[in-house]
Amino acid sequence: MGWGWRVYEGLVVGSSLGLLGWAGLWFLNRRLYKEYEEKRALVQILFSLVFAFSCNLFELVLFEILPVLSKEARWMNWKIDLFCLIMLLVFILPYYHCYIMLRNSGVRRERAGLGAILFLLAFLYGFWRMGIHFPMPSPERGFFTMTQLVSRIGVIGVSVMAVLSGFGAVNLPFSYLSLFIRDIDETDIKALERQLMQSIETGITKKKKIILSQMEMERIQGSEEKQKARSFLKRIVGTVVRSMQEDQTEQDIKSLEAETQALEELSKQLFLELYELRQAKIAAAFSRTWRGHLQNLLGYALSVYCVYKMLKSLQSVVFKDAGSLDPVTKTIKIFLQYFDIGIDAALLSQYISLMFIGMLVVISVRGFLANLMKFFFAFSRVGSGSTTNVVLFLAEIMGMYFVSSILLIRKSLATEYRMIITDVLGGDIQFDFYHRWFDAIFVASAFLSLLLISAQYTSRQTDKEKNPID
Repeated sequence: MGWGWRVYEGLVVGSSLGLLGWAGLWFLNRRLYKEYEEKRALVQILFSLVFAFSCNLFELVLFEILPVLSKEARWMNWKIDLFCLIMLLVFILPYYHCYIMLRNSGVRRERAGLGAILFLLAFLYGFWRMGIHFPMPSPERGFFTMTQLVSRIGVIGVSVMAVLSGFGAVNLPFSYLSLFIRDIDETDIKALERQLMQSIETGITKKKKIILSQMEMERIQGSEEKQKARSFLKRIVGTVVRSMQEDQTEQDIKSLEAETQALEELSKQLFLELYELRQAKIAAAFSRTWRGHLQNLLGYALSVYCVYKMLKSLQSVVFKDAGSLDPVTKTIKIFLQYFDIGIDAALLSQYISLMFIGMLVVISVRGFLANLMKFFFAFSRVGSGSTTNVVLFLAEIMGMYFVSSILLIRKSLATEYRMIITDVLGGDIQFDFYHRWFDAIFVASAFLSLLLISAQYTSRQTDKEKNPID
């Protein structure tokens, strides 16, 4: 093989990784955190690296099907990509995450570095002990091997993927079908806006009272100098009076601060409710357009597929059945029996099945991240420290998610396409275990999500009927 072909392969690999890294930065700053930006350059670099190497795994799966690179180049690319991704997920991200948390807590640089090293050692010990409870490859070759680390990452990633997929399978009808879209009146939005403005104005008024009370305390403390020139009896009486005034003012300030904090929390809740109402109104208007009708039809098709997937997973868990062909393959085979158009049913069903799986994954990640951001907005203060922790946490979850996706997608590929993946990941990995583990977690996640979303939807409908917005 000549140098020209090697240069071509190097350009393909390098340019694809560069574009994926740039896409990771764009996704972080323009989509995931468009309300506030992450200013730490190292955090942005780590997130973009994890994003690039994770997406490159799927690109390599496509390269196995499409003859873009030679077999040697693909094998080397698999090895380098998995090595870099494992280093980031198992060593670099846990260390840096702990280091940033300690630094944000006011710990000095040297102690934060030492604490992060101790945390990394504890993390590696827990990471190794986790493999005792699951079918892992033989430890004869050592712990720090690609097979051992990928197997443990796969357990966490498959669990996360199953939880997201189970939530997405249940949340999809509530998000896409016009049947569950609420009709929002403009009067409801105006009423909630008035409540929000009233809460904000009341909070501003109380903050002004706090400032005036603090100025009053400073005035009282400043008058002590003038009392020194008076007689002894007058100084005693003045001290007692000032002490009583200061105590009363301090109590008033504490009471006002507590009321202000409660009003700020109320304003946050009202703002989130107002945002949800506006989004629901936009969704209702969109559902009446031709694109909305098309999305509604797509939602019904995906809902049928999600129900089928839940039933098949339940069958696999209860009866320990590996399952037969998926509905896409069955439909294509029935179609090709009557209309022979010269297309391989197995290959076509493989692409369409992966498309359905990808759509379900995208929807589940979108819903999960939306609820995750609501959680952090509600229970944490938005600042440089909290945003950094969220970025690093999502990078860790994202990397494990994509590694586990390769472990699951491998079974959907033809035998000639999965050989190099099996060789790179290690033939000792129990691939069938991850499918059974995915089905079990998927069924549990779908059942719990169905209970929670149904209760939330019923509660909204009840509140709307009994307690309309004034």
